[in-house]
Amino acid sequence: MPNGVEPTAQAAEAQPRPSVRRGLPDDVGLADRLFLAIENPVLRRELLTALRSNKAFILQFIFLLALGAVVYLAWPAGIISTSPELTRKLFRTFGQGQLVMLSILSPAFSASAMTIEKERRCIDLLLTSPIRPGTILMGKYMSSVLYLFLLVLSTAPLVTVIMWLPGLGPVEVIGLYVLLIGVAAAFGMVGLTCSVFFHRSQASLAITYMIVLPLALILLACALGFDGFFLLESAVWPAGILLVATVVMYRACHARLRRPFDPVFKAAEEEDVATQTGLVLVRDRFPDKMLAPRDVGLLPDGVNPVYQKEIRSEIFGRGTLFLRLIIQISMFLSVVFLTFLYLSREHIFVYYLVIFTMLVAPAFACNTFTQERERGTLDLLLTTLVRPAQIVTGKFLSCMRLSLFLTGLVGVTMAFYVFVGHDEPGLRIIYLVVYILILLTTIIFETSLAMFFSLHFRGTVQSMITTYTVLLFLFAAPVAAEELLIAFTKLQRSEMFYLLLVTPFDAVYSVSSKGASAAAAVKEQFVMIWPYYVGLYLTLSGLLMGYVYSAFERKSLETAKVQ
Repeated sequence: MPNGVEPTAQAAEAQPRPSVRRGLPDDVGLADRLFLAIENPVLRRELLTALRSNKAFILQFIFLLALGAVVYLAWPAGIISTSPELTRKLFRTFGQGQLVMLSILSPAFSASAMTIEKERRCIDLLLTSPIRPGTILMGKYMSSVLYLFLLVLSTAPLVTVIMWLPGLGPVEVIGLYVLLIGVAAAFGMVGLTCSVFFHRSQASLAITYMIVLPLALILLACALGFDGFFLLESAVWPAGILLVATVVMYRACHARLRRPFDPVFKAAEEEDVATQTGLVLVRDRFPDKMLAPRDVGLLPDGVNPVYQKEIRSEIFGRGTLFLRLIIQISMFLSVVFLTFLYLSREHIFVYYLVIFTMLVAPAFACNTFTQERERGTLDLLLTTLVRPAQIVTGKFLSCMRLSLFLTGLVGVTMAFYVFVGHDEPGLRIIYLVVYILILLTTIIFETSLAMFFSLHFRGTVQSMITTYTVLLFLFAAPVAAEELLIAFTKLQRSEMFYLLLVTPFDAVYSVSSKGASAAAAVKEQFVMIWPYYVGLYLTLSGLLMGYVYSAFERKSLETAKVQ
């Protein structure tokens, strides 16, 4: 071609276009090449934001630290003289710890995958983009479940250390990881399903925990009752059932994404009762009006306007589906646990009520201040004529009212304990009052803790996850540490008083006598644990709410100076 002559259009089209992969530098690693080869843009974006966040590193550190502590506490003193039975017991304990940790961490990544898009008003833009709904759903799902797989596989060095002990073969290890992968896939899909069908992250997260935790308890009970549960031939069956349930939930989510989302949410008064399935809340009837009072128009003089706003419009401004699901699921589970009252094991039923409060109370209190920040109305609220103390009090009382009503509605069957218990009727009445006092103390502390984190975090999801994490650490970690120390060390319960003091489960257990068995007789010496528990957590609740009042007052003064 002569100099100065431009190439024709045909010649330009004939030249091959350089591919993206061919233009990659030579020093790009294999992991980067695999990541760039992903054709799902949603997955690539979610992986970049999730794996680079501080939450991913912190959760993985906590996951490995907890499991490493299990291995350390249960590690035998003499490896040569260790029996195969002790090795298998250590391995089962390690597997049970992974089941519990997966059930706690899986909702943190999947339960807010789609609700965040709805809260940011990006769901319509995402669904109208050239990306297909199946691609969006798969990208959201894989981004959350791949991190769970990473958590599971990162425990391989710990399992390798356990395999140094005699009595453990590769069949048990393969069976454990097959089961854990099935659990991670199913629990991640449960959170994504709730995220697709709900519009708020706190509702999706609470319902996810209400579904995941009972399933985890069932698997944990199977692992405790069946020694060969983690063997490959046994683990295949629950893993297969969980994977089938995952496929069913995925198809339901895919069908829901093909339908448009209504951007206008109906309030409780605008709901069509004829279209509601299952439980129906009618705000004119008892006891529904205690949960959802009817709007009577103008507020009377002398009432707290924030409390009336929260209890009438804020919580029920997007309908009653969240509350109806909580009531239906919890009532179904209460019927299952009701049998323990007739077996003179009433403390197990109270355990269920404690777990229920751990799920419900943060769901209503964790967004008390974060929702005002997310809507940009916090400064407007602080500049009104309502005093800061009235604002905090109104929000606290509205959250307490809902938590107490739902707990009472679920635990009303606890009254049967007065008639079917094995103790004297007068003692049963006293025990019932103490159980109620423990539950009330627990709800007050959970609400105070959730409001404390809601004041310090800018997002509802972060506030809720932090609240659940702290509650699980305070309430569940001492129970697990107690069982480990008793099973693998020579410590007695009398040497762990301060460890038992911080958990409501031991406080509940210490209320009434449990018969004349040897195991119960050991614990009878802690019959007065519950007064210390009540005093401790009422004091902590007072300190937390005192800080919330003072911090909100200071923020009000700072806002007034700026204005």
